[in-house]
Amino acid sequence: MSYPKKLLKFRPTKGYAVDTPTTELGPDFWGGSIQNVIFRRGFAQRIGGQRPAYGTWPDPLYHLLNARVGTTNYWLGFGADSITARETSNSDDVSPSLTPVDFPYQWSSTLLNNIPVVSNSLDTPLYWAGDVGTPFVALPGFPAGTTCKSLAAFLGAQNSHLFALNIDEPSGLHESKVKWSAAAEPGTIPSEWTAAADNQAGEIELSATPGPIMCAVPLRGSLLIYKRSSLYAADYIGGNDVFSFRPLLPSVGALTRHAVCDVNGKHIVVTDGDIVETDGTNLRSIGQARMREYLFANLDSTNYEALFVVFHRAKGEVWICYPETGQSLCTKALVYDVANDAFGVRDLDTVSCAAIGTINDDASSEIIDDQEEIIDDDTRYLNQQNFSLSTESLVLGAADQAIQQDTADAVTVGAKIGRYDLDFGDAARVKFVRRLHVRAQNYGTLAVRVGSRMSPTDAITWSAEQTLTEPDQVVNAFAQGRYISVEIRTAHTAVWTVSGIDIEYELRGYR
Repeated sequence: MSYPKKLLKFRPTKGYAVDTPTTELGPDFWGGSIQNVIFRRGFAQRIGGQRPAYGTWPDPLYHLLNARVGTTNYWLGFGADSITARETSNSDDVSPSLTPVDFPYQWSSTLLNNIPVVSNSLDTPLYWAGDVGTPFVALPGFPAGTTCKSLAAFLGAQNSHLFALNIDEPSGLHESKVKWSAAAEPGTIPSEWTAAADNQAGEIELSATPGPIMCAVPLRGSLLIYKRSSLYAADYIGGNDVFSFRPLLPSVGALTRHAVCDVNGKHIVVTDGDIVETDGTNLRSIGQARMREYLFANLDSTNYEALFVVFHRAKGEVWICYPETGQSLCTKALVYDVANDAFGVRDLDTVSCAAIGTINDDASSEIIDDQEEIIDDDTRYLNQQNFSLSTESLVLGAADQAIQQDTADAVTVGAKIGRYDLDFGDAARVKFVRRLHVRAQNYGTLAVRVGSRMSPTDAITWSAEQTLTEPDQVVNAFAQGRYISVEIRTAHTAVWTVSGIDIEYELRGYR
């Protein structure tokens, strides 16, 4: 008996989903296996290259911050009790006397008027004026004997303020307390934190909901303040009150101090149990039925506070970096492509922190005093803000290295992507697969295999892997069953893209 040849065009554009059983996944999703594959323009892509930026740092990196202080681009690396400033090939110790921290997440930073302001949760918050000969110094006017767990800047139309959150002061620990500074003039740091008739400083306890304040992130004209299980908005109103505070979402907060990032006027948040997107009023789960259960099943229950979220602006991706079970620092990341609402997964090299900024470690110094040429004859851009967001890089802190991501460096990476249990629209019929047409670009070689099973409770029977060498895209691969699975694997330097698979098959009987 002969059977007519059929063709299934598998064109998934919604990324990877692990929480839904593969037998129930729609045709828009990959599912079943994934390693070091992200999704861009809706297509599966192996992660890019990487390189250490600014050489080896003097201490393991606990926190990173990119700041254009004055007119010079600096990278600031924070260790357990040290701070290093790097500019092109220059490296300077700008550490004051610091109490050593135990965990990277204890550091918090913000930029007010392009001035770096930081807290290590144990000492008085600090700021740096940008002189490499002068270390960070304590914020002027900050109450004696007082520390904070997190910092945020509020940049108003006329006045700017610093916010200190989760306060430990001589009277005790006040996890729901917020302090804000007097207004700061452009280019300056506020000098007062104690409320008075002639300034705009103040404080408030957000005690209507339980739990500690974790962090605060600006959203349009407001500052959104996240507790562990609730969300507030701070709005500038002037007058005696200066700021108004109102609860927004009484049952949604941030899991950790670094679990929120701003994405084009919305926040992506890892809550205590989900991954959500919010504009402060509306709430949408982006993890449900895809990555929510996977994240919390694999997140280390002891070191979960190491989890952090960062927005890679140049690529339009949110990275949710977390420690897997048994790990103290981040060893895995969910990479969320915002435009296409698609998740990928990648391995990390024991990462403690991340930051976005401009990498210029292979350039000559931008500092005017470092120039040996006659300035009038120099055609280079010096001390100019000549960088755009499209040139910004994502940098991960791993031990004493600041690792720049998505570079052109050739890095060998083990990667794979699969789609298990395709039923071709008819789960009852047996399918006989003859060959595959893998739609791929820049792949060098791919190892391709096809598998089958009769029931979701059976083990998948895999055929032998077939090697597909560029530019060939067709591979013979035989399998027979009700549910058909396909897997693609590599372990070389090519940063490949797979946009889909055409599966040539025949429909057979029912058993």
